[in-house]
Amino acid sequence: MLKPSSAPYLRNAQRPAYQSYGVLLCLVPLIVLAYVHYGIRPLLLVLSGMLGAIFTEFVCGLFRHGRPKISDATCIVTGSLIGAMMSPLTPFWVPMIGSAFAIGVAKMPFGGTGRNIFNPAAAGMAFCAVCFPTRLFVYPDPAFTNSLPLWDTSAVVTAASPTAQLNSGGTTSYGWVSLLSGDFPGPIGSIGVLILLACAVYLFMRHSASPLILLPYLLVCTIIAALFPRAASVDTVTSISLELCTGLLLFSGVFLLNDPVTAPRFWLARILYGVLAAIATMLLRHFGRFECSEFFAVMLVNSFSPLLDRSCWRLTAYIKRKSEEVSRT
Repeated sequence: MLKPSSAPYLRNAQRPAYQSYGVLLCLVPLIVLAYVHYGIRPLLLVLSGMLGAIFTEFVCGLFRHGRPKISDATCIVTGSLIGAMMSPLTPFWVPMIGSAFAIGVAKMPFGGTGRNIFNPAAAGMAFCAVCFPTRLFVYPDPAFTNSLPLWDTSAVVTAASPTAQLNSGGTTSYGWVSLLSGDFPGPIGSIGVLILLACAVYLFMRHSASPLILLPYLLVCTIIAALFPRAASVDTVTSISLELCTGLLLFSGVFLLNDPVTAPRFWLARILYGVLAAIATMLLRHFGRFECSEFFAVMLVNSFSPLLDRSCWRLTAYIKRKSEEVSRT
């Protein structure tokens, strides 16, 4: 007897809730690190994103089939990812609006969980970046910040992020120690570089993320950063470390690109998916309008995911069939 279930339909026995709880568990140490640097404000921003996503999912569920479905926690993951990609100085209403857009526009109109074309968290961040750029890309200076005020942040000392400094073509004083310890201005979830790498390994072990996507993504980003540094005065190693460790590049590779709904299923398609995402990310970093534009790159490669799956499967099937014909002759 077949057991009915909801999308996404995975080959293994994992359910959407299993993967969602794994992602939420990975976000905990990132939020704890942000709490150490900036106080409770980053946690409240993540909670704001979660509340906005849950409320929108609840309302949309009432209109769609009369009973909201939030037990799989996918909407909670979307809201928490959006909150984690915010600046610690962002007003609390911004992640709520971004989460509402992610659920109400990028997810539910396509049929809900497992049927969305674009990653909802990436879509929500893209909406916020276009509508509220001055609220997203202003960061507190960790050297002069112990605990951020909850409401009035006008007196907080701000600093340009390493990504913004690279965009302007200038030099940056952030070295390996600052980058690995999270002692640099940036979004909430991006300052824990070592934690993000540990999260990637954990998600690999749970089969909630694929190294076939993340490793080609990081490799191509490394090659482009080495060949085409954005600041002429930095050496190759510094250019690579600044590109990989700052902004949302690593965060997007670990969490957004590995979304089980929008990522390809076939192994070759996953490799090409990671390569295309890296090229799009670095092009947007070099020529884009925003200092953090990785979510635009994620949405771009999301649109090619079904095509990559079909094309790569047909290509490998054709090669296998031809090789069998040659072996028979």
